[in-house]
Amino acid sequence: MTVAFTSFPGLPDSVAAARRFVVAAIRLCPQASAPAEVVDRAELITSELATNALRHTHSGDPGETFTVRVRVDACGVWTEVRTRAPRRCNSFPHVVVPDDPFREHGRGLFLVERLATTWGTLAPWEDGVYFHLTWNDDPTSPGFGDEWAVGE
Repeated sequence: MTVAFTSFPGLPDSVAAARRFVVAAIRLCPQASAPAEVVDRAELITSELATNALRHTHSGDPGETFTVRVRVDACGVWTEVRTRAPRRCNSFPHVVVPDDPFREHGRGLFLVERLATTWGTLAPWEDGVYFHLTWNDDPTSPGFGDEWAVGE
């Protein structure tokens, strides 16, 4: 298992840096051979969660940060985006089904819901969101080579 984590400044350029960090952590794990689709999904989900961190939490305030933690093993990747407190009291991450598919904002967690194997908020005393993507690369198990499970 490989674990990597780092903090990013609460700036728009940090979204791309967080994406690159997660992709590198997945690709550099010696025990894992994640399918390209998993890496692509992790990159997109990280982008959505980092953007939400800046837009909806105090991580986007001047001088603030958010932290990304990635754990990769032979069968999956678990990623956390830890943030400062939400900007609005009693606000928590939730899925909004978009009424307009071409709308620029408001689809982030809807995409996360569709692309991740599982996702959710961190423990009540921690602010942030996690996602988990799994794949099956054991050639002796049933279903090897089938598309891996997502968003059930």
